[in-house]
Amino acid sequence: MSTDALDLVILGGGCAGLSLAYRLAQHQGAPRTLIIDPRGDYTNDRTWCGWPVTAHPFQDDVRARWHDLTLHTREASTTVKSRRYPYEMLEAERFYSRTLAAVEAHPSIARMQDHAVDVEDREDGVTVTLESGETIQARFGVDTRPHPKPLASPWLWQDFAGINVQADNIPQHAELMDFRVSDDPQAGIDFLYVLPYAPDQALFEWTRFGRPPTSPITLQGKLENYLETRFGTGGWQALRRETGTLPMAPPTRANGLSVVVTGAYGGAMRAATGYAFHAIQRWADECADALLKGQPPAGARPGRILPHLDRIFMSTLARHPERAPEFYRILFENASTDRLIRFLSGVPSVRDTLSVMNALPWAPLIASTLRQALPERT
Repeated sequence: MSTDALDLVILGGGCAGLSLAYRLAQHQGAPRTLIIDPRGDYTNDRTWCGWPVTAHPFQDDVRARWHDLTLHTREASTTVKSRRYPYEMLEAERFYSRTLAAVEAHPSIARMQDHAVDVEDREDGVTVTLESGETIQARFGVDTRPHPKPLASPWLWQDFAGINVQADNIPQHAELMDFRVSDDPQAGIDFLYVLPYAPDQALFEWTRFGRPPTSPITLQGKLENYLETRFGTGGWQALRRETGTLPMAPPTRANGLSVVVTGAYGGAMRAATGYAFHAIQRWADECADALLKGQPPAGARPGRILPHLDRIFMSTLARHPERAPEFYRILFENASTDRLIRFLSGVPSVRDTLSVMNALPWAPLIASTLRQALPERT
């Protein structure tokens, strides 16, 4: 496909960029679109999880689903159940295969392996300068690339190291958060995440909420030590590894004149949860619908109320990291499960939001709210 007279340029060919391109590729009259991404090969480098509160086109690619999820603290364990919203896991390999095949088959959508070094955003269009020296012109742009910046309080980084493990005695129940592994809340809020997807296989992931970000080598070491203790030396095999860092924070950039931003760094991810995949799917539906109608692309819309609630919750975690396990346990014990799932997924009703707020201890939340409302002392 010629890159002349493009309607749309998508910067970044990850989850957000390919989710949008996949939807456009379902229509013969799709806008002339170019995806720019530096990677040459796509590998099975990510696992996405969450609740399918709204439908998405990748249901056939779900690796496993769980109706029961358990949360452990040193004091107690609680299990929540939802028949309506099973927790689901997708591996990047299947997602990439489906989306890339759709893009390759469409005459008006193409990929280019390159790195965008400059983006000129004007009212009448977008000019992207590539590392190769080539320039690309398009009427609109969608920027899904990560734009990391240092985070200030109360925002945290979510760092994780995961290993797909094969072993005997794999647990058969999904464990969403196991805080019993945490030994130093001041270093970060640590928990283990276990998702069994076969009788002898499970994804084990060590996650830390903290600031500054933690080296993935540190978290991999903690996870391997845990697996050695749990299964014994030589008692487990690593089938696959992944690491990642996500900002539990507001978007680092705003929409421009002809370029909108989205993705994990662009407002598609709930700051207080780190769940992104299903929110990205909702954004991709909305953005593709606008483009197919000949309208400008839509950026991610975090909403008006949830960002305020996220700030209050994150402020509370920052002030009381040692109480994080207690807060999550109380939340899962007291809130209606389906209401909590819709809240965590970013699509709560007013009653869902009130249910979740009532489930949490009020005193620390009110203190965090007042600290934000009152002027800081100098």
